[in-house]
Amino acid sequence: MTPVHAEHSDDSMAWTGAEFPDKSGFLYRLTADNIAAIDALLDRLANVPRDEITPKMTSHRAIDVDLRAVYDDILSGKGLAVIGGFPVDRPIEELERFFWIVMSHFGNPVSNNSLGDRVVRVQQEPLSDGVQAARGTKSNGELAMHNDAGDILGLLCVHEPVSGGASQFSSGPAAHNTILAERPDILPILYKGFPHHRRSEQYDHQPDITPYDVPIFSAVDGSICINFTYSSIAPALHALGRQLTPAEDEALDILRNVLLDQQVEFRLAAGELVLANNFAMCHSRSDYVDGDEPSRRRLLLRAWTEVPISDRRLPLGREYYHMENKNGGFGYDPIPGRAGKIAKNEYVNVSPELADMFKAAQAKPKRHVGHDD
Repeated sequence: MTPVHAEHSDDSMAWTGAEFPDKSGFLYRLTADNIAAIDALLDRLANVPRDEITPKMTSHRAIDVDLRAVYDDILSGKGLAVIGGFPVDRPIEELERFFWIVMSHFGNPVSNNSLGDRVVRVQQEPLSDGVQAARGTKSNGELAMHNDAGDILGLLCVHEPVSGGASQFSSGPAAHNTILAERPDILPILYKGFPHHRRSEQYDHQPDITPYDVPIFSAVDGSICINFTYSSIAPALHALGRQLTPAEDEALDILRNVLLDQQVEFRLAAGELVLANNFAMCHSRSDYVDGDEPSRRRLLLRAWTEVPISDRRLPLGREYYHMENKNGGFGYDPIPGRAGKIAKNEYVNVSPELADMFKAAQAKPKRHVGHDD
């Protein structure tokens, strides 16, 4: 079992939302020189397919130093940053290339699904009968705290909704400190972890459910890592016919509520990119309402990147990863023949009962008694 770290963390990422009344404490901004440099790169790389543009191709003296400062803040500072000033009035395909060049300064972009998509448009796409899609990227429902499948998460706001859609982040090291101080008895459960459902994004010869428990908390040289997605745990247990013990149920409930209580919340404005150290910060969102006009329908661009192993927060080892990709890396290996088998908005490849469970498990937990709704 992953050893339990039993000391208070003084990590710079061990902060709570109470310390940040708004996003100003995380804010950077692209300068006119930054934008001109990225436009020059776009011109130079115009004939290169977007996904073939490598980080080495995107180096430019007018952006390297500025974006490196943000990179350092994400990996060894607060673990969260917001960069404003993106020219989101451009055609979406051009904006996606602009976004790709920026994200290439934060590692290698990896695929967000087994279809091979390395830039995903996060926007509401109800099903043909008007029912909200099960996948969070295509619904307008709230999402509970979770982690993604990359070292760094990037979300660029292109359009804001009419209302709602706030982004929320919560520090894993801060949650660990709170639990260590108040309920250290549940830490062994969280360090042991739980099996995860892979949502049929894995290779055909691999099982839908991890044949090992994925630790929620782990630590490397005192740096606390969190890797927690309840909406992957609950369906996995159901498929295995396994019930949570009372102690396990309590441990998960406490963690979910601590993350909720200690979150920072802000709404991204159009042209703002939020970047998070994915294995230090859980993230979520509130539900939202779209307008009728395209410009009032919430649209974000999402990318995950993989950083050099020397910069990685997640410990090395098979059991720390949800997926078992060929190269042992992050994201989801693209698999030929997946088109039509894996839907971007729904879980057509699983039973309706399990699809409903994925959807239900994405909701936030009910607050403890005594907290405001």
